Amino acid sequence: MEYKSKKSGKARVMRFLGRAVPAVLAVGVLAACGGGGGSGGDGNVSVQPCNSQNSRGDGYAIGSCAATTTNVLQPIEAAVAVNGVDAYTLTLDFPPDLSSLDSVTGFTSANKPPDALRNIIGIMEGQAYENPMTGKNLLPPYVAITDFFQATNYENKEVQPSLKYASFGTWEKFAGAGLEGFNEGYLGVWYAERPAPPVIVPDAPLVAATYKGRAVGIVGVANAGAPDFLKQIGGRFGFSAPITIQVSGSRIESARINDLTISWQQAGATLNVAELDLNPLVFGESTTPPGLLAGAVASDPAGSISGKYEARYFGSASDHATEIAGRFRFTTSNGLVGVASFGAIRQ
Repeated sequence: MEYKSKKSGKARVMRFLGRAVPAVLAVGVLAACGGGGGSGGDGNVSVQPCNSQNSRGDGYAIGSCAATTTNVLQPIEAAVAVNGVDAYTLTLDFPPDLSSLDSVTGFTSANKPPDALRNIIGIMEGQAYENPMTGKNLLPPYVAITDFFQATNYENKEVQPSLKYASFGTWEKFAGAGLEGFNEGYLGVWYAERPAPPVIVPDAPLVAATYKGRAVGIVGVANAGAPDFLKQIGGRFGFSAPITIQVSGSRIESARINDLTISWQQAGATLNVAELDLNPLVFGESTTPPGLLAGAVASDPAGSISGKYEARYFGSASDHATEIAGRFRFTTSNGLVGVASFGAIRQ
């Protein structure tokens, strides 16, 4: 695995890593726990494992622990209602032993973070919302959501094609308090229909078609076998990537995701961008509608990546299957785990 790093000329505060492992936490909480590369602490205090690292099963969410620089899949269900312009409701349903974290959170334009902050995942710039909204210096406890139905490439400023019928993005919840609250959190992905009109229908396309779009998500270190480079800069990142989907006979025939790009920002530094040089992710043939399209995620060549995906068509009664949106999860043979959502438009 290689990392082709480059720097942006303008500093940004990034989602996930930029706030999840701030420098002050690295030299405070992490050092006190005996983890991370920070200074301070006597080095004799053992790492305190996070409850988030006790996996309750596979899902489209990640439990993340900064003290151990590890991440595991978790079966947390996220339902999003897109109620209108800058209006969302996020319902999080945790496993039974974490039910105290269940929540219903609303977001409006008043929950947008400061301009040019915290709305970038990978190199895609979308919309972000945080509740409670605390301004420039965000601290737990909070819940946040992003939406990439409209997006711009942060590097080249190219505006991406907008989705009309579907929204997709990420969510995150840090339930602790203050800087120490960043030590443990839960992050996941979602997709949902946009509000009518027109009325959204899930009908499949009538002919074979190609869809192109973008994916956004979270990738993190899962175990000690992961590359040292990722551990040294925090172990959890937002990523973005292009996706191309082939549809035939009403089902997904295949899909391909290349060029996963992560980004991070260390204290006082400019934005760093690196291509995560994984083998391309590929979707296998899906199930056939009605119902969700579902199938396996693998790598090309096979053997280094495994996972699952689900998706559905979005369109109107007069314009079937204009878009596809969904989510996927994956693990890699060299110690990484990831979840992402995607949206793509028929070409």
